[in-house]
Amino acid sequence: MVLSDPFDNINNEVYLEKIKGLFYKFKVWIISTIILLVLVSLTITFYSNYKKKEVITISDYYIKILSIIDEDPNRAKDELKKLAKLNNKNYQKLSNLLVFKLSFESKNYVEALKSLDIIKKNTKSNNDMNKVLDYYYAQVYLEQNNIENFNFHIGELLSYSGMWALLAHELRGHLYFSKKEYDNALKNFNKIVNNQQASMPIKNRALEMIDSITLYYEKDS
Repeated sequence: MVLSDPFDNINNEVYLEKIKGLFYKFKVWIISTIILLVLVSLTITFYSNYKKKEVITISDYYIKILSIIDEDPNRAKDELKKLAKLNNKNYQKLSNLLVFKLSFESKNYVEALKSLDIIKKNTKSNNDMNKVLDYYYAQVYLEQNNIENFNFHIGELLSYSGMWALLAHELRGHLYFSKKEYDNALKNFNKIVNNQQASMPIKNRALEMIDSITLYYEKDS
């Protein structure tokens, strides 16, 4: 029979007493730390769930606005302005873009420009959104016959090359067409038709304008 070492038992008891002493000494700190960790965990979980719920709520709100755009554009515009004020950058841009669209379609060009300015202010210089904004700015200035600002944004679109350059030629072709400068209009529309990268929709629009110009030439002759 192997007897236990009494000194081992004493050492174990001393060790346990030390552990108990340390626990009681730092009891408040340990309990406070545990409570803090639990609270942080609960806060993160709550915030995460809240943000998910908030996004779902905003998404539902946005979808409802889209559903009334055609039947009640003025109300939709008012609701979009409210949505744009919420602290959600993605929905702010989407809302302001739709406000721009509604304002542009109703020929309220001043309000349309304000919507674009708000988006521009909150868009970084290297963001692709700037290409979209330059295109929309050019459209508004074309309608306002603001040639200086129109040419500036057309220059920006041309510098992007590719599809954006073709859209620039399309807008510039419309400008020349409105001024009855048919030769210059044809040059721009032909650049689109002869470009291998041009999509079918923009080519078809260019061909329609070329046909219209041909009709005007026939009338004048």
